[in-house]
Amino acid sequence: MKADAKQYEEDARRLRQYATFGSFSDAELQRLARVAHRTSTSAPLPLIHEQTPSDSCYILLSGEVGVYVGRDRIAVLGPGEVIGESALHRGRLRSATVTTIGPAEVLRIERDDLARVLDEIPALREIIDASVARHVPVELPPKPKPPRTKLGASVRTELVERFEQAADSAGVDVPTALEDALTQWIERNSTAKPLRSSQFE
Repeated sequence: MKADAKQYEEDARRLRQYATFGSFSDAELQRLARVAHRTSTSAPLPLIHEQTPSDSCYILLSGEVGVYVGRDRIAVLGPGEVIGESALHRGRLRSATVTTIGPAEVLRIERDDLARVLDEIPALREIIDASVARHVPVELPPKPKPPRTKLGASVRTELVERFEQAADSAGVDVPTALEDALTQWIERNSTAKPLRSSQFE
């Protein structure tokens, strides 16, 4: 028996251990193993990067992966999980980064191979559809705003110079004078009618 054939049989046997693939026939597991590429790592390995195009999905054979949005870890997944199929199925950018945690083995399935095998293995399509329905886009609570921020505005040099001179004459530093000016402007205009939503359409 060829080495590749032995590997496919071994991968199919290992997939059989997980409840996710309990409804697959032996032939379907073999087919899935044949389109996948096994990767082993002994150290953390990024599998998916947030906000990048979807080109493949993964099946975790062993080890664990961490799921991150920004720097926040939102989940840890274990063996038997199908990873990255949600964005691939929707054709959207990745909504999270997925990285192995320590030693792990994964099966990588490329986009085109997944499209073909989905037509051949109805049970796999059911898994993907259920996972897509379960994996809604992650929305973390907004991070607290910093107490101070810079104004991203371009102002005429002459006006800035006059403002600085006026602040200096009043014996006030420019940031304090600017905060006071902004506060007064907001108070004067806070009773103005809000713009209708149609004005933004």
